[in-house]
Amino acid sequence: MQIKGLQKFFNITCTIYLTTLCSLTHAQQAGLLYDPEPPLDSAYVRIIVASREGSVDVVVDGRPRIQKLASGEASEFIVLSAGPHTIALHPAGKPSAHLSAKLDVNKGRALTVAFTSLKGNTTPIVIEDKTNSNKLKALLAVYHLDPKTGPIDVLTADGNTKVLADITMGTSASIQVNPIDVELVAAKTGTKSPLVKASLKMAQGGTYSVFLMAGDNGKMTAKVGLNKIERYTGK
Repeated sequence: MQIKGLQKFFNITCTIYLTTLCSLTHAQQAGLLYDPEPPLDSAYVRIIVASREGSVDVVVDGRPRIQKLASGEASEFIVLSAGPHTIALHPAGKPSAHLSAKLDVNKGRALTVAFTSLKGNTTPIVIEDKTNSNKLKALLAVYHLDPKTGPIDVLTADGNTKVLADITMGTSASIQVNPIDVELVAAKTGTKSPLVKASLKMAQGGTYSVFLMAGDNGKMTAKVGLNKIERYTGK
């Protein structure tokens, strides 16, 4: 009887210990499961170098934020506090900057900052981005960043449907669409002759960007991507 009693006590003690250990482990894992939420006064900024001048490192207020951003590639949206900031573009891995620019951002807003050149006197194009308010649709945004091309229309590849019209250099236009796979073309306003094509595979709730830029030999090029926000670590 005494042995059975000790065994029962031992079994209960082990059960309590294992239950407590599992609870602590689950709590620790839950703490690592979710990243911290950005502060309520955060703003969101992404950078794109719309030229063929090599990769850059992006330094914000003296702090490295993006490394080896390739020409023609858009960064993720980085989280910044609302207010004034200084953005500097450095040749990748180099301490000296190509150029820098002042930027003032409002809380809750998202901005695309596009540099069409890395020359020191270049003023970036700053465009405020829209968010997708309909999670059953996709949001399509087209950015005209080719200084040598006049206003453009965006059409379906067969030319039968005009998706966006008369987008001027240094601006963007957006529209909510059904989340489908589609091939689009950019053409000079009022024409159907394609300057460049862009293929998209869209999903519900996604926001997609098409950047139209100057490419090799003076021809327009297109870069397509799904908008993303950097992983926020609370630092």
